[in-house]
Amino acid sequence: MTKNYVMTYLKKLSQRIRIVSGTDVLVIFLLNTCCAVLSAFHQMYINNADWPVLLADAIEYAKVFNLVGFALLLSYLLVMPGPGQSISFYRMAGIGLLTFVLSWLISLFIFDWDKTMLPRLWEAATYLMRVLLSSVWVVFILLYLKNRITQPQFQQLQQQVSDTVQQRDQAEMELHLLQAQLEPHFFFNTLANMHNLIDLDPEKAKLLLEELTSYLRASIPQFRQPFIPLAEEISIIERYLAIQQIRFGARLQYQLAISPDAAKAMVLPMSVLTLVENAIKHGIEKITATGQIRLSARIVQQQLQVEVSDSAAQPLQTQQGTGLNNLQARLQAAYGQAGHFSIRVQPGQCTIAQLGVPLHG
Repeated sequence: MTKNYVMTYLKKLSQRIRIVSGTDVLVIFLLNTCCAVLSAFHQMYINNADWPVLLADAIEYAKVFNLVGFALLLSYLLVMPGPGQSISFYRMAGIGLLTFVLSWLISLFIFDWDKTMLPRLWEAATYLMRVLLSSVWVVFILLYLKNRITQPQFQQLQQQVSDTVQQRDQAEMELHLLQAQLEPHFFFNTLANMHNLIDLDPEKAKLLLEELTSYLRASIPQFRQPFIPLAEEISIIERYLAIQQIRFGARLQYQLAISPDAAKAMVLPMSVLTLVENAIKHGIEKITATGQIRLSARIVQQQLQVEVSDSAAQPLQTQQGTGLNNLQARLQAAYGQAGHFSIRVQPGQCTIAQLGVPLHG
């Protein structure tokens, strides 16, 4: 367990070190060296020293500032927060303490402090602590400000990612709906009928192909729109029913009753068509007698009410098909609790599917 933790930490540390480029190292070195030169000039002014002393002081100061600067960089890489984590006061204090310990230990080998052990340790500790506190406080302030500034930005980015995920999920849901609408069951039956009609009635086979082509041209582009007028949806439904009438012949009859104001209302693409397809697949296909589908739409109290009924009155399935499940999911995503869908059977009379959505825009 401990070995795995150490290996994981070393891997992360290696990744962090690779973030530091040669340019970063050069910038840190130049800043430290500039501080060293300024400190040497200050000592030269106070002590009225000559240029050789200035050069010697600048070299010593450069060693000290670069020691502290790169110890600070290493300390930050060792305990830096992960993605999305803030730099807390305790983490900053830990960075400062680790910087002091590292620079203090290394300084014992590269500087000629007092020859005896305890004075040597004390001199190195006090000197480096003074340098650290006089220079690193700016870094701590910058880290604090960076945390205060970047935290809201990170939260905003999280929200954008969340919104993007929701949009992706909605797009995937609509893709599933597209796959459900263009189901093999419908195409296989249509193509099988077309194959039989080629020999028996070529003109009707040609008509079936034309209607199928018109249906595809009208329906597929609608998936690119979030909402379309109900009138456009009805136009697609009429092409779909024309195909089904070629297939079922006199066994299928339908009636449309769309009020003028309802025709202008906006709906989710293929939402009403899903109800009509369900009436065909689970109603008309199940009976040998003539079946009738009735589609009506009207505006009631600022809500579009759509009703699709079929005279087959078949028992409801224990589980809804893909089309109706996707329809309910799309209604929830688009309208929340304001949109609703229901289906019921009046035994011996008809099956009724109802769709209600608020007026859009």
